Amino acid sequence: MTTAATPSQPFPVRFYSPTTPVPDSCGRTLGSILAWPDTALEYSHDYIQNLFPLPERSPINPSAPIIDEQTFTTFRSSSELQNQLRNSLRRMLQFYGFELTCSPRGTNAVAEDSAYQVRPGPNFRSASRNWVMRFNHNHLRITRIIRCCRVLGLETEAAAFFDALLRIVEEKRGVISQKTVMFWRRAAERPLYLAPEDEDNRGRGKEWLYRFEEGNETQGKA
Repeated sequence: MTTAATPSQPFPVRFYSPTTPVPDSCGRTLGSILAWPDTALEYSHDYIQNLFPLPERSPINPSAPIIDEQTFTTFRSSSELQNQLRNSLRRMLQFYGFELTCSPRGTNAVAEDSAYQVRPGPNFRSASRNWVMRFNHNHLRITRIIRCCRVLGLETEAAAFFDALLRIVEEKRGVISQKTVMFWRRAAERPLYLAPEDEDNRGRGKEWLYRFEEGNETQGKA
């Protein structure tokens, strides 16, 4: 079933629609952003919130789109929207010097039944110079990307990205700060209802995400 955007849907759903995409406030579509050269991805700072929205409102850009419950439900029920998001992830991975590979589990496997891996690509040596360092704005972007992908249903891909990052951290020991790694780990491993920046690990965060995970936990015990 094709996911067509309607005016009543949240912006992330309309922006990611594979059939009737809408541009952002600057007139940029998803396709046009993904076609940018790496220099544009590096030096433009107001597109990443459109590609990878979060449930939490940005203190730096309060008008940036967020993931509400409707966005969450729509993405998680649409393989087409998730494929679009996966394309964004693949482009950003390429920007960072990685590539996303897929190994189907069986001859008739579809995307959600596949095993994803993230590995250094042929451009890793040059691309990593932009972000493999002590402090860099791309570290915050990476936290955002991991959390967004997990929330919107690309848990396997997010975990593969985090695993690849840990391998780089180990190889470049001491180059990337432990605080940065802590935020990446929180984005990758915390319950979805807790944001990486939440210092209290005992809260309930976004109530609708808390209900979702409580429901999954209940089903797992059944």
